[in-house]
Amino acid sequence: MSSDKLSKDQELRKKRIALARKRKKEHQKLWHQNFIKVFTYLFAALLAISILLIPIRPKESDLEKRELAKFPGFSISGIFTGAWFSDVDTWFSDTFPFREFLLSCQSGIEKLYGLKGEELYGSAGQGDEIPESSEVAPILLPSTTPDQSSQETAPEVPATPDTAAPAPEEAIQEEPTVDGTIRNQGEVAGTVYIADNRGFEIYYFSNESAKYYASMINTVHAILGDSVTIYDMLTPTSFAVCLDEEMQSSLGGSSTRDAFNYTYSMLDPAVVQVPVLDTLVKHNAEYLYYSTDHHWTQLGAYYAYREFCKAKGFTPHELSEFAEAQYPGFLGTFYSYSNQSEALGNNPDTLFTYTPMGVNECIISDGQGYDYTYPVVDDATEYSTGGKYSAFIGGDHALTTINNPNITDGSSCVVVKESYGNAFVPFLVDHYQTVYVVDYRYYPNNLTTFIQQNNVSDVLFLNNADAILQSNAESMLGLFQ
Repeated sequence: MSSDKLSKDQELRKKRIALARKRKKEHQKLWHQNFIKVFTYLFAALLAISILLIPIRPKESDLEKRELAKFPGFSISGIFTGAWFSDVDTWFSDTFPFREFLLSCQSGIEKLYGLKGEELYGSAGQGDEIPESSEVAPILLPSTTPDQSSQETAPEVPATPDTAAPAPEEAIQEEPTVDGTIRNQGEVAGTVYIADNRGFEIYYFSNESAKYYASMINTVHAILGDSVTIYDMLTPTSFAVCLDEEMQSSLGGSSTRDAFNYTYSMLDPAVVQVPVLDTLVKHNAEYLYYSTDHHWTQLGAYYAYREFCKAKGFTPHELSEFAEAQYPGFLGTFYSYSNQSEALGNNPDTLFTYTPMGVNECIISDGQGYDYTYPVVDDATEYSTGGKYSAFIGGDHALTTINNPNITDGSSCVVVKESYGNAFVPFLVDHYQTVYVVDYRYYPNNLTTFIQQNNVSDVLFLNNADAILQSNAESMLGLFQ
């Protein structure tokens, strides 16, 4: 082969290679251009759809039990700092249509990986060491803590009033019960412990909170005087009632029993204690707490009501005297906190309700000057999957007033509570002419003045173990000062 022909072949090969490279670059450029066009059109379409769907964007999350982000108000400073755009981005993602459905799909995909052993969502807590007993907690002056107050500031108080005499033995007889304590290990998901297809919130004791709570109760008694009887009901959660104490300790939790005994030991002797833990443990094979939610059932509240009757001197009504209703399909806070646990999701709760006999109507005040009537125990058929517990006194409100027309003796009671009190209150309706329910988180007025103006004779503090925090006690005390 001549050198000229070889040279021509090499040159032709180079041209072919160069042409192939050129065509490849053109194809790549065309592909990128088309990709950008498709992406732009898709983004524009999604943006248009999201804008068109603004009217149906959710405002609350039933699954997460919270209000979703709101569209931010326009501000020049927010534009320059970028905060406005960040808030818009938060609103856009937080309120995207079908958000909860997509989250459930994500959770379902994650479950395909199987259990990963114990998992913590958030930081694990650790409770304080619980002292065996303490002196009576001091009365709190404004802007003081128990450590800053002196024991000498507490005035002498009389013995427990006669109104706290126990009811006749035969009226409160208990039938033998079976042991329903859970001793099988399960999985931990954050602060929610899941065992036997049930959720439990791990309890951590705070010594500072216990002291402040006891001082708050003693201070309220000193403010109201002996004409008003103070009742204190420390309410355990399912963690203390349904789990073996050894298991509670192995999970890093504190002993609710020891914590309650310690707190009660600091109360003024004139404060009537209403212990309910032992009674609930005796009945822990029954449906006392929801599996997917942190509240007790109304059956659990019923047994606590019987203990209140014993302390007050009432004869309790039998459960069979109340009209019962059932509403299945309840998935509560544990279900959402545990990343929609499959074990809980496959075993939803049933809401059992017991309607008071005397009256089933209350007046709800929202704290903003607006009042409306509502059932004491409502029909929860149309309630959302996660909102069925609101069937009791319409949920949490500043003030709820229940007047029983069948009682005309002028008797009245104020219940200072968080949401655990909602299932309890309906049982009190048939024992007082008027029951006032105050949620300390929302009540805006002075409760001392309210009690005096309405000649209230009894005040019941009802708070669950996890709600006994110094910040909550400060809020309660603030209502009376």
